[in-house]
Amino acid sequence: MTHVPLAALPAPVSSYLTTPKDQVGAILDELFTADAVVHDEGRSHVGLDAIRTWNGSVAAAFTFTRTILGATLPDNAAVVQVKLDGDFPGSPVVLHHHFSLAAGKISALTICP
Repeated sequence: MTHVPLAALPAPVSSYLTTPKDQVGAILDELFTADAVVHDEGRSHVGLDAIRTWNGSVAAAFTFTRTILGATLPDNAAVVQVKLDGDFPGSPVVLHHHFSLAAGKISALTICP
């Protein structure tokens, strides 16, 4: 994975990764398309309301910090390797965040090991 500076990431990706998880809900409309899909832990969350609920449950359940380890920027996408350290089982863990972009916003996010 090629290291891409945080400043080189698309704005909604950078904002999603740097905004504290408990504050992301307030800016979801700025980051995600109305019909965006988030795939995490084997479940899909479709639309802003479902993504807001998913985000809120993660923010309430765990405290963690993110360290960006690397990223690639294929067309209309960003694949970011992130190390999460926190109070969740298995911490720390390295996850890949696959962002698809449309109209300057995140249209899909898949989080996987």
